[in-house]
Amino acid sequence: MSIERLAKIKALLQQKTPSKTLRPQFWKPVGLLSRITPVGALHAWLKTPKSLTAKLKKRCPELHVKILSETFEIPLLSETQRLGLAADETVWVRCVVLQCGSDNWVYARTVIPAIGPDNPWQELQQLGNKPLGEVLFEMPNVQRSEFEFSKDTLDYWPYLAAHLNNAQQNKLASFARRSIFTENDAQLLLTEVFLPDLTTPKA
Repeated sequence: MSIERLAKIKALLQQKTPSKTLRPQFWKPVGLLSRITPVGALHAWLKTPKSLTAKLKKRCPELHVKILSETFEIPLLSETQRLGLAADETVWVRCVVLQCGSDNWVYARTVIPAIGPDNPWQELQQLGNKPLGEVLFEMPNVQRSEFEFSKDTLDYWPYLAAHLNNAQQNKLASFARRSIFTENDAQLLLTEVFLPDLTTPKA
């Protein structure tokens, strides 16, 4: 078979492979969390009711933020559905990793639709390396939805695989939670993915 024909077949296969944007994802309420992961230390992290950043800083005072991406893009399918957006609607997305030293602890993904001058979340575009939690929990009128939980491989999450740069680790299961913060009817969807450096004790 010619190299040219192999290239055409590869291109066709890539066209038929659904992107992460279109791939379905399944989220469960807190009552079904045990179907995703057994009760244990991970549950305590997943069910942290207030600021996860504050809890992490108690364990690691030098906790810092590594920005992976800040841009306008089409969100994941599950995000589009959760926020009630049009299929091709572009939103502002911020992806970061919370690190303790060189350890990657939490991947955090912030999705804000309709961001503009009248959106109370607009200033978050200037957040830089400051943890989002340090801002959200200082806003007295913000409301937060109930948590939902999911399980996926690490390579599902945009920009994370390239950051970890570890093919074996990228196929490990990851556990995530998400919730919606609302301020003056403006929504912010925050997803937090707990990474092996935090959830797996080192020998």
